[in-house]
Amino acid sequence: MLPRDREDVPPEPVLDKVRIPFVQKATLTHKGAVQEAFTIDVGLSGVFVEHDSPLPIGEAVTVSFGLPGYDGTLTAGCRVAWWYAGDKPLPSKSLPPGLGLQFVELAEPDRRRIRDLVVDHCRQDPRVRRFLRHWPEAELKGDDP
Repeated sequence: MLPRDREDVPPEPVLDKVRIPFVQKATLTHKGAVQEAFTIDVGLSGVFVEHDSPLPIGEAVTVSFGLPGYDGTLTAGCRVAWWYAGDKPLPSKSLPPGLGLQFVELAEPDRRRIRDLVVDHCRQDPRVRRFLRHWPEAELKGDDP
């Protein structure tokens, strides 16, 4: 895979909305209760975390997870922005039941680390970047599109 040019990074207003696949062990803390969880995707404004039951929209939670190339753990204060029950297909990707968490409190160095992760992802080959429910037909046949 060839590295992509700087120009391949979307402009800031678009980058702010980009969500990238990011499956990582996480810890979710809500009202003092700590639960093991998995992140599913991440962006500059928040993270989606697999979770079996809904939490009230606006509820405060804390999420902690690691980032590639970073020895520490990122911890963010969040608010529950939305809940997905997993019962209806989404038009853009496939998700398990879970919580969309908006970052409310995030240290600036951690914010920069997430931005670097998103930018690096955007610079990859487009075939690597997609969230797909199935393998592309060309790849199943062994063709290189």
